[in-house]
Amino acid sequence: MYRPTIKSDLWLGVMAAVFLALGFWVERSTVTVRKPNHEAKIAAANTMLEALKTLTDYRFPGMVSSKSATDPLIYTMLGEKDSPITTDEGNIEDKITVLNPNFAAVIVDLFTQAGVSQGDTIAVLLTGSMPGANIAVLSAAKAMSLYPIIITSVGSSTWGANSPDFTWVDMEKILADHQVLPFRSTAASLGGSNDQGGLRLPEVGRQMIADAVDRNGITLIHQGSLGENIQARIKIFQSYLPLNRFKAVVNVGGGIAAMGHAENGNLIHTGTNLDLPFKNYPAKGVIHQFAEAGVPVVHIYAPSELAKEYGLPIAELPLPRIGAGKVYEAVVRYNVMVASVALFLMLLVLAVVKYFDLQAHKWYEQKIDPDNII
Repeated sequence: MYRPTIKSDLWLGVMAAVFLALGFWVERSTVTVRKPNHEAKIAAANTMLEALKTLTDYRFPGMVSSKSATDPLIYTMLGEKDSPITTDEGNIEDKITVLNPNFAAVIVDLFTQAGVSQGDTIAVLLTGSMPGANIAVLSAAKAMSLYPIIITSVGSSTWGANSPDFTWVDMEKILADHQVLPFRSTAASLGGSNDQGGLRLPEVGRQMIADAVDRNGITLIHQGSLGENIQARIKIFQSYLPLNRFKAVVNVGGGIAAMGHAENGNLIHTGTNLDLPFKNYPAKGVIHQFAEAGVPVVHIYAPSELAKEYGLPIAELPLPRIGAGKVYEAVVRYNVMVASVALFLMLLVLAVVKYFDLQAHKWYEQKIDPDNII
């Protein structure tokens, strides 16, 4: 009786044909899978777009947006090159990059990486320097049904929310009044190099910031030193929850109280940090205390780096359409079930052939008389 054997050219050919057919089956059985939280990303981008329109309409009522450099969006969101509440120099490319509503989808992705989910409470540290990034964070929080506890440094670098009558806390109130973003800062400081205004901020600028905080009904953090201002923030967050019960801490911009020292902006990875790397930090800020409590840090410091990573344009106007960029792209994956079945069948074929091969070997041994072997 003929028995299949792995030494047979016929069976080697049959096995090769079967394996090729199974490999072709696996190759053709790919599935397209959307990245996590796709609907939340679209919702966040749409909310951000609505927020930008609301602020522009408020700032320049009746004006029709154009594609020129004099677009009212520029005047609304980029503020002034300099003003009495300007704390330091800023990168205008970063300020424009974060006006892209799709940047809110990037924030959703960063929150997802941090393990944040619906109903979670997060700590948020904002400045006036990148209002577009602030809106992106809050739009993502709304889309994911999060509860952000917000503390702001009102002072702004150049080309930020540095118009004394239109600071970030003013923008927050407008967006809340128009029911676009329901979140408001619970406290705010002057900002600047020591969180007290710094050397650059004139006395009139300090007063303008204090007036903005007061007219928006926000608690002013002004304890007398940077260290005291850092601890004041910690106490405010702890009045809501113990630090380790926050699901993430988010830092937007270069707020000194948040980071502890200006050098830390580059020492900490822009994006999601499940823990902070062990480094010789010149000083530690609020985010370090959260990290020491085991809370992931979402650090939005160099937005152009994030834009490159997620395939978003840098400093591009007019604004791109919603849904553009790698942050939305579906991923093509092999069907795990098909691959598992194909692997099982391959192993089964090998096992069957090996079984008959062993049986043939035993049969051959039985036919040989050991007494005849010389």
